[in-house]
Amino acid sequence: MARLDGKIALVTGAGGGLGSAMSQAFASEGASVVCQDLDEDAAKATVAAIAAAGGPEAMAWACDVSDSSAIDSMFDAATDRFGLVNVLVNCAGVDHTPNDGSGEGNTGTEIQVTLMSDEGWQRMLDIHLNGAFFCTRAMVKRLVDAGEGGSIICISSIAGTAGWGPVHYATVKAGLLGFVRAMARFSGSLGIRANAIAPGVIYAGMTKGVAPELIEPLRMMTPLGRFGEASDIANAAVYLASDESGFVTGQCISPNGGLVI
Repeated sequence: MARLDGKIALVTGAGGGLGSAMSQAFASEGASVVCQDLDEDAAKATVAAIAAAGGPEAMAWACDVSDSSAIDSMFDAATDRFGLVNVLVNCAGVDHTPNDGSGEGNTGTEIQVTLMSDEGWQRMLDIHLNGAFFCTRAMVKRLVDAGEGGSIICISSIAGTAGWGPVHYATVKAGLLGFVRAMARFSGSLGIRANAIAPGVIYAGMTKGVAPELIEPLRMMTPLGRFGEASDIANAAVYLASDESGFVTGQCISPNGGLVI
């Protein structure tokens, strides 16, 4: 019996490096997976990869996670096709936003926070925090109505645990940690668990676009001497989604090679 047999998982940002790896790992363990992404082609590519590996049926869904009505429509469609979603991975995210002050020199007093527009700040919050809230609310409401339990997994970052990275990015990643802790307290009696994964430097997705001279020092600072891989995060997600972690809630697992201890 596979570890996630009978689970129905919804992964946001499933077209990206981490989201795709988690979606495929869930499917390989028997879960039916809803692959959400703003980029429909990317979501469909993940579904195609699942099918090519002989996984269970999966579906792609394109929408903006900051649109609450679109999220409700997605959960309705997922329920109609597979049944109740009982595993949610809030992975959709970006590391910069338009007009956030990045790439403008940022020397002396002109640090990013002084150059960041209201819109640049708000868009980061909308995607990471509003998106996680809208998706979690949609799943929990349906589970509570049905009297079922489930697992919520939010993808945070060492930016949220140690303050690394752009200020708006570190802020939302820290906010996700508070969100899962509060959810764990409020939903535990309902059989709904909430946990976070805070990756270190993972060579996938957004990280692949970083210039080698900027990222190599982080590898050298990592005690295990390497960058993480998408599979390092996918393995942690499978554990948190499975019944093996049935007594784990309100926690943060940080596969970071010892970069943050």
